[in-house]
Amino acid sequence: MRNYSMKALMVLACIGLLAGCAVGVKISPALQMDTYTDAENADQSFGEDGVIWVTSQSGQPVKIAYLSFAGMSTLPQQISSASLKMYVREIKRPGKVSMYLYDNSAMDTITWEDQPEYDPEALGTLDIQETGWQTWDATDFVKKAAVECSEGCPFSVVLIAEGDASISFASMEGSAEEKASLQYEAS
Repeated sequence: MRNYSMKALMVLACIGLLAGCAVGVKISPALQMDTYTDAENADQSFGEDGVIWVTSQSGQPVKIAYLSFAGMSTLPQQISSASLKMYVREIKRPGKVSMYLYDNSAMDTITWEDQPEYDPEALGTLDIQETGWQTWDATDFVKKAAVECSEGCPFSVVLIAEGDASISFASMEGSAEEKASLQYEAS
């Protein structure tokens, strides 16, 4: 009878383990770099600044932010949800900020003159009206990154303000508690 009880316990433990594996795993790729480019300072890089800016004037971007993350190793169909959290430091003009994919790692030395060409499709937009933590639904972004970077390549979030918005975010060179994070759930 005792052997039967032990076998039953082992079977139940295996079932529990398999059920636990079916639940999604949260993955947070490491933020490797963040910077922004500025049309008014077209040959200057801002990778060492304590804040990163996104600004548009009359619907045209004049400051564009880049955040590069470690390699993608998940298939798009495995991704169920994702979020990008950033700390808003200052708002000169509130408004919408959209995220785009650059399917490689941006360098912290990029300038307006030599910024990389990113995917033209917005993969998430957030209307930012106040300072503090803001969270984008980044599910579409992460799924597209998984398609484009399936070999484990690094990838970048490109943030662009819409309309006449001008917003600064905490940079990784600032406080560790205000560092941006990308997290997704995969099965």
